[in-house]
Amino acid sequence: MAKAPRVKAQMIKTKGANDKQPRFHIQSGVLKHLKLIWNAKSSTRPTKSIVKESFFNTMKSEIIDCVFIEGFGGCGSMGIEALSLGASEAVFYEIDTEAYKILCQNLANAKNVAQKLGKILKFSTFNADFFSTDIFTQGFIHTQKAILYLDPPFCIRQGMQNIYERLFALVRNLKPCGVRFIVFEHLSGYNMPEMLGVYMRYKMRSFGKSTLTYYIAKD
Repeated sequence: MAKAPRVKAQMIKTKGANDKQPRFHIQSGVLKHLKLIWNAKSSTRPTKSIVKESFFNTMKSEIIDCVFIEGFGGCGSMGIEALSLGASEAVFYEIDTEAYKILCQNLANAKNVAQKLGKILKFSTFNADFFSTDIFTQGFIHTQKAILYLDPPFCIRQGMQNIYERLFALVRNLKPCGVRFIVFEHLSGYNMPEMLGVYMRYKMRSFGKSTLTYYIAKD
């Protein structure tokens, strides 16, 4: 079988002489080398390459055909990487208006490149606060294979001191659903509970200031 031609991803240009935005790229899968943008002035931040690589190496077999949900979507790098690796759908929540615009730009670029490769990307975006959104009204939450990725602003930022406790309460109150894995990207050194409702902590991995903590639903 002949290999599909490699399509060079094109950056979406943004207006403004002072609007230069840092670029980085998708690391693996069908969209490998796809360039993304993010706003360095925003309160959101993309996941570091070493953290992202570790996560997808750990979860690679679980990503295929899953619904990947980002509670704090930012520029969309994690969800787009998941789509690149075979996730059936990605769902993004992002409350910040400027970050949401960039998220949509990155997804539009990814969609165009995927179409040239004969691939269809399925995704949903919400310019909304993840805490105030009833995700159980959405059909994707009832899938048999969903991964919830939570990368909130670090708790040391102003106004974010209780961000992790709020997320813990949200997870503890989750109704039975298709979310099998929940992964937190958080400030290293923070005391993460062993149990959150029906979810059990089973792995932690630290990378300087950032740590990934993995939870799995008990059978």
